[in-house]
Amino acid sequence: MNYKMSYLLSNNFNCYVTLKEAAQQTGLSASELATQLAELNLTVETIADTEEQRVFIAPITTEQWTRKLVNETQDFFVYSEEQRQALIYLLSYSAFEELSLFHFQDFLEISKGTAIADVKKLRKYLASQKIELVYSRKNGFFLTGDELEIRRVAQNFVALLVQDTIGKFGLFYWLNQFDLTLYAQIRDVIQEQTGALGLTIVPSRIDEVSLLLGLSYKRIEQQRLTDLTELKVLRSLTAYQASENFFQIFFNGSNPYELGYMTVVLMTIVQGEIRDLQLDFLLNCSAEIIHRMENYSAIQFSNFRELLMNLFYHLVPAYFRIRFGFYLPNVLIENIQMDYPEIFDFTKQALFPLEQVVEQKIPIEEVGFFSILFGGAITNQKAEAAEKEVRALIVCPSGISSSLILQTELKKMFSTIRFQEAGSVDQLQSVSEENYDVVFSTIPLDSKKRVYLVKPLMSQLEKNQLINQVQEELLVPGFSMPSADEILKALKPYIELKNGVTKEKLYKVLNKKMNRLIEQKEDNRPMLTELITPEMIQISDEVADWENAIRLAAQPLVDSQKIESRYSEAMIEKVKQYGPFIHIGKGIALPHARPEDGVKALGMSLLKVEKPVLLLGDEKHAIQLFVCLAAVDNEAHLRALSSLTKLLSNRENLEALLAATTKEEITTILTRGENN
Repeated sequence: MNYKMSYLLSNNFNCYVTLKEAAQQTGLSASELATQLAELNLTVETIADTEEQRVFIAPITTEQWTRKLVNETQDFFVYSEEQRQALIYLLSYSAFEELSLFHFQDFLEISKGTAIADVKKLRKYLASQKIELVYSRKNGFFLTGDELEIRRVAQNFVALLVQDTIGKFGLFYWLNQFDLTLYAQIRDVIQEQTGALGLTIVPSRIDEVSLLLGLSYKRIEQQRLTDLTELKVLRSLTAYQASENFFQIFFNGSNPYELGYMTVVLMTIVQGEIRDLQLDFLLNCSAEIIHRMENYSAIQFSNFRELLMNLFYHLVPAYFRIRFGFYLPNVLIENIQMDYPEIFDFTKQALFPLEQVVEQKIPIEEVGFFSILFGGAITNQKAEAAEKEVRALIVCPSGISSSLILQTELKKMFSTIRFQEAGSVDQLQSVSEENYDVVFSTIPLDSKKRVYLVKPLMSQLEKNQLINQVQEELLVPGFSMPSADEILKALKPYIELKNGVTKEKLYKVLNKKMNRLIEQKEDNRPMLTELITPEMIQISDEVADWENAIRLAAQPLVDSQKIESRYSEAMIEKVKQYGPFIHIGKGIALPHARPEDGVKALGMSLLKVEKPVLLLGDEKHAIQLFVCLAAVDNEAHLRALSSLTKLLSNRENLEALLAATTKEEITTILTRGENN
């Protein structure tokens, strides 16, 4: 349901409104308005003796409107314990009215005992945040503590609740009881002011921030902030201008700390803006992260500038979220770690420069978002430049990260389809239908073109089903697994069923086993010990300098015809050209070059020198372990390299490796580390 309809429902009650007036109040087009009126079961009629049309606005309760707004159709639903505690906090936080325990019982539809237990558990959590949930007969439940900390916890609870429909319903229902149009007003002003300044909002985050500011309305009026870190930097940002305009529209007076806070909130949902010179350090940070990712993964990104800007756009809001303690849930985090383990591990290490600027560990959820970004960049490099016959649009309004992972998966599944992105329904409508043949969307769409409804992250079974459907309907060349029914039909003339075994029973068993096979992600990439075999290991105390060390380390690869001798020289030239980038820390170097520099087959070799060798003659880059990598593409080596990185990041393993004196000892250590 379009949120703008709240203007119409709030301004009119039990009366007729012309369609012209309705369009003016909502700002919707005639076709969109007609659709929304039909959703509300409101009938349009023509006024007698005129061509003018009108609609009777029938009474609608706050609950009915909220259900329509969030598309909640269940007659009865139950909040989880976590959701109940979040809502108790936010009800108290909003300060819309004096609240008693009965208010919590009534709003959440729970017993008195459950409400008391929830308040007790919430208080225990808040104590760890140095916040108190206090009750007095005069004021009811209210919060005490540092105001900025109180708002930080509020934002994190809102971020938690908007992840599903029930939680979102609770937020909208409480806010709509106070003011039916406040959310709509805040959202429209945010979009107008940021748009006017050329700022781009991540579509999936606008709900969260609009709800937060709606719930914060009374606090901003009555509990003004008196301090805020980094105010000087915040005042220099473009978003600060949007905050000033926003504040003038909704509140009286001007408070620099409140404007700074509003700027932080906005910066958590806008893409990085290159015009903000004060954020140049994050642009430099982005470049350093990419270089570290290239070093750890042994992949050189050909589209460096494009990747730099994409990373910067994502890094800016991430910086403000992490720096000010705002939590962004990542519902895909477990899938990312399972399906892209190597990329996740490399990304986690590459983000060290961001850890330094925010002065804290990067939350695992944020690492997941960056992993998707790098995973998409790696996959995009494999995409063929050839023109493709089928043209497809990808519609994914769930944010940049979800959109990137969906693009990555679809391009891997359908290499003959040419994809382009339309991140929102509005962007889709701006693209001429002549420019695409089919749409892959994460939300239901009305379109004249064929629409495939997909998830941002699909299981192997869902991918197979989509491949079969697309191939059958679009005749896209590719792999198609026959269904269990098709297999049974093919085998039926040649088999005889045992007594008690029906065709239906056999079908169920076969289908179940096929689904299990599809869901198992087979990884045929070589393991570390399959590449670094005893023949690929050397120990030497007679290495004159770093150039000869690289040549010696690569010799087993030359002897086994996995690389040409020119590859060794290419690795040396890369260091001379780009500096000691192969030094990945702790006395370890990972020399590598491009596949086209002389790689014949995937391979790795290891050289341990007794006396450290100075890379480029620099004492800061003393190397004792050289691991040469010959990669054939961007993926085949990642499993082995990830195992090596994990092994070397363990202090005991690294010390044991540096103390080893034989090939056998080194092989044992590699095997042990690989199995842990």
